[in-house]
Amino acid sequence: MGGRRGAGTPGVEMSVSAVGTRGWAARPWQSKASVSVQSSQVSAGRMVELAAEAARHVQDDRGWVSVRDRATMRVDLRVRDMVKDDGAEVMQFHVEVALGAGRVTARSAVDSFQIKEGSFGGLISVGNKKILGYSAYERYMEVFGSLVAQDDPAAQVSFTSGK
Repeated sequence: MGGRRGAGTPGVEMSVSAVGTRGWAARPWQSKASVSVQSSQVSAGRMVELAAEAARHVQDDRGWVSVRDRATMRVDLRVRDMVKDDGAEVMQFHVEVALGAGRVTARSAVDSFQIKEGSFGGLISVGNKKILGYSAYERYMEVFGSLVAQDDPAAQVSFTSGK
């Protein structure tokens, strides 16, 4: 679980775990964003492949996505910061695959993230702060949904913004 570093200091990041004592409502809305897909044509193994493959297609001016770990029904991913020289990890998320009712489903969820404290650090609620690497995560969700839809044009793909 992440801790605060430089809380309230302008321009200093704060690490936050998505599973914490503050609760769901206190998290920035972006940390609640997800993509959900359902397909009766794509196998569970293929869905995991597509979740990993989507990471290779995501790199923007703020961050890039890479696979941290891969299991039979889950892919753990990370977003690294392109702005910093050290390419620090700023977000972790996963895609969980499940079988049921004759179809395969997959859903992404943010596990941990960092927010940037601005000059109004104490005046802006945590729920309204922006998380680092969100644009790369948002792009990942789009790419993953698109890859699944290419394999199964009848697949259902939905996005939740978290708002």
